[in-house]
Amino acid sequence: MEVLLVLIGLMLLTVIVVAVGDKLGLPWPALLSILAALSMFIPRLPDFTIPTDLILPVFLPPLLWALARRTSWGVIREQWMTILSLSVLLVVATTMAVGMTAYAFLPGISLAGAILIGAAIAPPDPVAVEAVAEPAGIPRRIISTLQTEGLFNDAASIVAFHLALVAVTDGSNMSWADAVTSFLYSAVVAAILGWGSGRLASIFIARVHEVVARNALTWVIPFAVYVVAEELHASGVIAVVIAAVELHSRAPIQAEDRLSGQSFWETIELLFTGVAFGLIGMTVNTAVHEAGANLGHSVIVGILLSLVAFVVRLLWMWVFYLINKKRGKPRLAPLRLQEVLLMTWSGMRGLVTLALVLSIPSDAIAYSDELSVIALTVLVMTMVIPGLLLPWLMKRLDLTTYSQAASDKMRTEITSRARRAGIQSLRKKYQELDPEIAANISQWFEERLGEDEDGDDASTRMQKAIQARDVAIAARRVALAGAQQELLRLRRDRNFNPMIVDEVLEEVDRMTLGTKTH
Repeated sequence: MEVLLVLIGLMLLTVIVVAVGDKLGLPWPALLSILAALSMFIPRLPDFTIPTDLILPVFLPPLLWALARRTSWGVIREQWMTILSLSVLLVVATTMAVGMTAYAFLPGISLAGAILIGAAIAPPDPVAVEAVAEPAGIPRRIISTLQTEGLFNDAASIVAFHLALVAVTDGSNMSWADAVTSFLYSAVVAAILGWGSGRLASIFIARVHEVVARNALTWVIPFAVYVVAEELHASGVIAVVIAAVELHSRAPIQAEDRLSGQSFWETIELLFTGVAFGLIGMTVNTAVHEAGANLGHSVIVGILLSLVAFVVRLLWMWVFYLINKKRGKPRLAPLRLQEVLLMTWSGMRGLVTLALVLSIPSDAIAYSDELSVIALTVLVMTMVIPGLLLPWLMKRLDLTTYSQAASDKMRTEITSRARRAGIQSLRKKYQELDPEIAANISQWFEERLGEDEDGDDASTRMQKAIQARDVAIAARRVALAGAQQELLRLRRDRNFNPMIVDEVLEEVDRMTLGTKTH
């Protein structure tokens, strides 16, 4: 019962903090972590701990799925260099740099033990970045790059972590050959599993007519794919991401599915993220108790490791910025020095770092009692403080105007293409439709997709369309279906941001459901 009360309390607190954060213009995950940490001063609060081996399998699959369903194969193809550079090579570089720092400032720790700590701290958490970045107003182009990085970087860090853990527990030496082989096996098997699962699920969805059942399937798949992948010693992270992208690229999802699925997954993402960050805050009490007299030393080491991770990321982003400038692709990031600083600032650690640190056996390495404090210090330095200061940094960097203009231009082009496709579908289907009715339907469609017309003239023309109500509604559905097909095609196109396409698609979906009420 105590566990249930804690979970309900965290979910209720999440909803309240989201509202407060929205009013104050501050990232709610950082606020929630602080409030949860203050729970250590509440008397008689139950000592709640979740088994460390369940943290990632419970929280990571649904949160990764919620993020991955917003991207597309086009984005992944466009940002393959981002995946290689930021999700793999940067993780390796950070692991080595943080590991060497830990080796220097934690006397008596083994090299494998230091690498173990480095691997746990290396990956920015996609959940933390997503939850903090978008409310702060970070441009979509930069969010897209951060999301792509975050969707895959956990795989590299977890492979390095497990190799170091085996070396620590067995007393063996770490081998680069073993590391590369393990990562390739983990990635390839996970990709095949994820692709196959996504394809099978899309076939199933095509044959099921109940919307609730289709949405329920998307809830089950992430957990099933993650567990199967881990049983095969493959990357559950990659498997879930690939399955989500494949399913949402292949499945014949209708307007009702998209709208209900979006609401469903936004709710799941909010509550799971809230509970996860609430649990991070609640571990403060246990961590402080375990560290004891070594609390001050642990905090200092945590600060040093955070600074090292920040410097490595800053240098890496600067080099990546130079590479992007030479490539000349305006949809990538970073493309300006201000974006280098912003993307460095957004390298937030969170759930994955804490879960990996807590999963280290207490007798595996020296300083095991201090690891929780070190991890929590890293989270404060890389997530809580940067998250609270992110809105201030956004104003100082002045990125909104520059990036908003690009987003508006892309949205205008997407909307225009959808409108043209809808009108072409209408004219093709109803070649013999009365010209006056066709003109009024076209007018209605253009108005709903952003054309500016005088209100009185629009009302007059709409009255004429009502004279042929059934034909007009059917024609609207044809036009909307044509627009939907064009938007789904643009979503797969690497030249368009799927987040912006989804915004326009949501408008068209709502109009489609509106025609069904008549």
